[in-house]
Amino acid sequence: MVRLVISLLALSSSLFLPCSVSAEEMRIVAVVNNEPITQADLDRAFLPVYLQMQSMYGPEEVAQKSTEIKQQVLQQLVEERLMLQEARNPQPVEVSKGKIGTPQPITASDQEVEEMLSETKAKFQNAEELTEALREQGMTLEDLKSRFRDQIMIQKLISRQIRSRIAVSPAEVTAYYEQHSKEFEVPAAVQGAVILIKPKESFDVNQAHELAQHLRQQILQGSDFYELAKRYSDGPNPKMGGRIGYLEKGKSLKEIDEALFSLKEGEISPVIKTSSGFNIFRIESVRPARAAELQEVKDRIQNHLFQEKTGARYKEWIARLKAGAYISIQ
Repeated sequence: MVRLVISLLALSSSLFLPCSVSAEEMRIVAVVNNEPITQADLDRAFLPVYLQMQSMYGPEEVAQKSTEIKQQVLQQLVEERLMLQEARNPQPVEVSKGKIGTPQPITASDQEVEEMLSETKAKFQNAEELTEALREQGMTLEDLKSRFRDQIMIQKLISRQIRSRIAVSPAEVTAYYEQHSKEFEVPAAVQGAVILIKPKESFDVNQAHELAQHLRQQILQGSDFYELAKRYSDGPNPKMGGRIGYLEKGKSLKEIDEALFSLKEGEISPVIKTSSGFNIFRIESVRPARAAELQEVKDRIQNHLFQEKTGARYKEWIARLKAGAYISIQ
């Protein structure tokens, strides 16, 4: 949820409506405490989401989903306003038993805004291109800076109110590892090399197949697989003898997967036909399936638990902000 809020801010910072707005665009669609959200605000935030929907769905699905998604975007705008209000005017909180304190307001320095602006400028070839893009969207550079300032303030607020108050203990990591052991199984894998013979304009499918069969026979009779790969292979790393590192079970084409995992170390596969051509594999080593050690996955588990706790804490916190605010959806 936290990432969704931040990504919404980032998207809406890049697409703005022209400065001259109609009466409909000035219509108030929500009030958060004493601050209105207009139809123009909603349209501006919804536009990037709408464009993304158009790239994912057909016209009918877009029409069906638009109303629901627009309401979700409006709720995000309400939450954004609440967070900005809290950042500027923090509410008193209990700092210890019987003691009330008020946190310092959150600000965004000019340097922080300039750093974010520099990242945006780097995406354009020159300053004139950025200026033109802003002009076409009815924006000025100051408008963009203002939007970046809001983003920075919200990120700082979330860090103070949520992230800084979350900890994941080693005991929690261990418990998760033990309870979700199947998630950390390392699949079987083989390390090998491949010779790939591709059909060409002057070298048809039958000729490619015959060459692959001939090379396999030479290998079985003692010819060096890696030297033949250097001379004939159209596959990966021919200069290195066709070596391709580890292939995990279930990650390759079915016909390759079945062949490779029926072989032992040092064995040569049959000629395997795929859409790319004719493949011959040599198995260099076999790594059996195993359970990953806790040490290997502890960082991944810690990050997962941190994100899980962050999401839950965000929901609780934003619910408290809403409960203590005046919110009217028109």
